[in-house]
Amino acid sequence: MATRYWVGGTGTWDASDTTHWSSTSGGSGGFSVPGSIDTVFFDGNSGTGTVTLGYNPDVQSINFTGYAGTFDGAGSSYTISLNGAGTIWNMPTSVTLLGSPNINVTGTLSSGRAINFGSSKTYGKITIAGGSPTSVVSFTGAATISELASTRTSAYRISFALSTVFTINTWSVTGTSGNLITVGSDGTGTSTSLSITNRTSGIDYLILRDINGLQKTPVTFYVGANSRLQQQVSGVSAKAPVTDEYIHVLTSGTSWSTPADWNNSSNEIHLFGGGGGGAGGSYSAPNGSGGGGGGGGGYTAATNVTLSGTISYAIGSVGAGGAANTNGSTGGTTTFNSGAYSAAGGGGGTASTSSPTGGSGGIGANGTGGTGGSGSTSTVAGTGNAGGGGGGAGGPLGNGGSGGNGFASTTSTNVAGGGGGGNGGGTNGGNASSGVGGDGGDNASGVGGGVFSPVAAAFNGGGSNGSTSSLGYPSCGIDIAKAGMGSGGGSGALSTATQTSRYGFFGGGGPGGRVSTVNAASSGSIGGQGGIVIVYNAGSGPTSYSLDGANGSYSITGQTATFTKTTAYALTASHGSYSITGEDATFAYNPAVLTNLETLIKLRSFTEHRRF
Repeated sequence: MATRYWVGGTGTWDASDTTHWSSTSGGSGGFSVPGSIDTVFFDGNSGTGTVTLGYNPDVQSINFTGYAGTFDGAGSSYTISLNGAGTIWNMPTSVTLLGSPNINVTGTLSSGRAINFGSSKTYGKITIAGGSPTSVVSFTGAATISELASTRTSAYRISFALSTVFTINTWSVTGTSGNLITVGSDGTGTSTSLSITNRTSGIDYLILRDINGLQKTPVTFYVGANSRLQQQVSGVSAKAPVTDEYIHVLTSGTSWSTPADWNNSSNEIHLFGGGGGGAGGSYSAPNGSGGGGGGGGGYTAATNVTLSGTISYAIGSVGAGGAANTNGSTGGTTTFNSGAYSAAGGGGGTASTSSPTGGSGGIGANGTGGTGGSGSTSTVAGTGNAGGGGGGAGGPLGNGGSGGNGFASTTSTNVAGGGGGGNGGGTNGGNASSGVGGDGGDNASGVGGGVFSPVAAAFNGGGSNGSTSSLGYPSCGIDIAKAGMGSGGGSGALSTATQTSRYGFFGGGGPGGRVSTVNAASSGSIGGQGGIVIVYNAGSGPTSYSLDGANGSYSITGQTATFTKTTAYALTASHGSYSITGEDATFAYNPAVLTNLETLIKLRSFTEHRRF
């Protein structure tokens, strides 16, 4: 194994030229071209100018830290294979990258691999090929990638830097039965944004966590029917795409333009109110209590709605978690089409040393959110108290489940939070008991409730979820176009661990806060935001044509057509027969008419109507 440094500035990295390779930074050239057991550095002593890739190198890693020149990947003509461990590609933002290089992650090492793309860089095809079943491939740096692919046949994880936008023109990564690929952010509860610009097809067997698909109008990221959408997933559909079916997910903004192919006879509109915030824990010596969980958001549905033009809407805001000794806030109301349809947000949990009740569920025309669970109470100083679980959002399969109640104890490891309620049509979250957090409520199919799990020296209430997997945190329902909406409530807070916001997307109530065994009260968590999901099958909208005298004859084939005035239009015998009234012309197809009809028309506008 050797280390190779580029020296001498401008040059071409090919398979034979040793001029630019040294064994030390800034040293003399003439050393061997790096191979599969070598690491490569471009640094401050490599010189300026441009290094152009001229073949397909296979090395352990490449590090550009300190490099002041330009690296040209030669327009994706070649592929760089990286087989090492740890950070195998480090491209600082300060380095100029041209030519969109292709990268293969190869090798069979069991340790994880990391690629720092650098901010605002463009790459060709990135292929994940090597590694063991337990390894993780981590990506940092907001980059644009032509294609992300995988040839691995075992389960592994792709981790994207949190709060970062990655633009991927074509997503080709897919797992297989028994070998699911997990895709998520590298932080809990904070989403990574993926801009998948091409509508995916043929993708399946993925597990998605904390992923925000940016293409929401319409959704382009379809991950297959055997994929799972877990905590905080939006803008993704867990099914294969259907021809002429489009899913629009509205999570922000105030107006939406009706698509040109909108079908008034085949559409669904689903609204979720925002989830209520959990109350903070309360303490007033010697009395203490966990906060009540927030209520789930309400649910309203509409079908075959006639729409045109710009539609106004409002997304229900999250219900804020209450500070210590403070109630949680009510989630916002979601509205659509200037308030013609609405779903109310869930109520905030109550902070009280005597009666820390959960918030009420939000009301919708087709489903009510679940009530938040109650926090535990105590009258002895030094007693830890946990919060109630949040209520689940209502949904197309029924009302949301209620959150479970917290449990108090003077022994910190026995304090436990209530489980979150299941999403629409699901079950209630479980009440906590000594040392055991309440399980999350199941979804309408009787599965998916999160199971309590140890966290540090205490137990976390199991958050509910709407998917078919059992996890210790909530996740998204997939009962609307499999698009990951309608979530369960968050799990109740711990007494000794830092409370985090654990809730799914769209309407899940936030869990209540805690009081530790040293009488310190913490805040409750926010609820899930509201949202709107629109599903429609494309209709055959009008096609517009602008005609002028040079066009001559025009053939009408049964499609609806709008013609604009310019000059004389000649309509030939093959068109059928035509009746003209005033400045409008109605063309009716009739195969029995004369076959040599030709009419000269001067019109301001005329419209052909199909008649069968």
